[in-house]
Amino acid sequence: MNLIVLKDDEIEPLKKWFDWIHDENHRGERARLRRCTSLDEILLQPGFYRLCQPLPRLETYMLEGLAMVAGLLALVKTPVNSPLPELLGKGGEKPVFSELRFQRLLASDNPGDFFQSMRRAIVQGGEKGNPVLLADEILHWYQQYQHPDWYQGQRQWQYRFAKPYYTQV
Repeated sequence: MNLIVLKDDEIEPLKKWFDWIHDENHRGERARLRRCTSLDEILLQPGFYRLCQPLPRLETYMLEGLAMVAGLLALVKTPVNSPLPELLGKGGEKPVFSELRFQRLLASDNPGDFFQSMRRAIVQGGEKGNPVLLADEILHWYQQYQHPDWYQGQRQWQYRFAKPYYTQV
């Protein structure tokens, strides 16, 4: 995996949280996160804080980004190896996620819009995704939102997200 934001020691805790939130015994926590329609709502959920505990760097520097990760990974029912944009671009003549909606997602310029667009993308993509890649993509967007000068050219989130989508269309 070619990750931008997640560090090696953060991958395993993220996977464990994903497995925990999808365990039958914790479906109430997952349901509460799935129903959240804003980042403020996610910040009030116990399942979110369970994700924060083993990821102190992300909690300190990217709290809203981590909230997006919790809310969006709760929507993923089926873990797959493919990155989300690749799943969205598949579909024969027409991609699963229309190019217009994909362009809106790429143009998201604030956390609320990005979160809503990603929610729509995950649902339309069949609630599938690679938890680690998806988390890194979300955090990459958030870090670029915070520090736009850090990411230019091929390191830019839009480029990295668009390439697998358009190679599927």
